[in-house]
Amino acid sequence: MSRRSSKADGALLMLALVIGLPAYVATKVFQTVGIVIPIVIVAAVIAIALFLNYAKKQQRLAYLREKYGDETIVRRILQRSFWTGQTEEQLRDSLGAPAAIDNKLLKTMTREVWKYHPAGVNRYRLRITVENGRVAGWDQKN
Repeated sequence: MSRRSSKADGALLMLALVIGLPAYVATKVFQTVGIVIPIVIVAAVIAIALFLNYAKKQQRLAYLREKYGDETIVRRILQRSFWTGQTEEQLRDSLGAPAAIDNKLLKTMTREVWKYHPAGVNRYRLRITVENGRVAGWDQKN
């Protein structure tokens, strides 16, 4: 009588392939070229990644300094903070695009609620109220 394979058997086989195949390949590479060359390659890849990350941060810093000209605003944006009176553009530079926006058009002003950090269906951990293009308040839940 033949045995049926279960989901656990399939998961175990995938785990063996995910772990075993790279380990086998690494063993063969180390046997062929030694350990020094792969370590140098890994170190070079890490160094390049760190340099690119640093260059990207410096480019963003230069962009924000050029755009706003005020070091205090640039520092607050880089800290990903928000404050009363902040413009929509500063808020977008600070926190990024919201997950959702609710619009209300009143007689004398426009009110938008920018929603960040989804926590479920129509549930957000951060709601920022923007009135006439400036932050008027927020509701933050942990």
